[in-house]
Amino acid sequence: MQYPVIVEHKNGVYRALIPALSDLSAEGASRDDAVKNAQQAAEAYLSQVEVTTIEINLPQEESLQPGTPQAWMKALEPFAGDEVAIREHFAEIAAERERQREEEEGLEAA
Repeated sequence: MQYPVIVEHKNGVYRALIPALSDLSAEGASRDDAVKNAQQAAEAYLSQVEVTTIEINLPQEESLQPGTPQAWMKALEPFAGDEVAIREHFAEIAAERERQREEEEGLEAA
């Protein structure tokens, strides 16, 4: 297993932290000493515990906020491959709305 290690140098002491292992850090007189000490501490800790994984299932529909790009993309999934027909349909809607606006303007002018 590999873990990222953050090494910092403060007040003449090197400290190596392994963020993935809560509260695990080690110090040393040099960078290499601190990293080596952190590795040993991690190995000692991990030899005493079980490492496993879990899967978190988030409800997809509830996690999408209405009006977000993600929600729009999700809503369009059933229409994949129908792009030409969708464009034509929207063009028809736009033409009808334009006709309605012109009709309303004609009524207002009269």
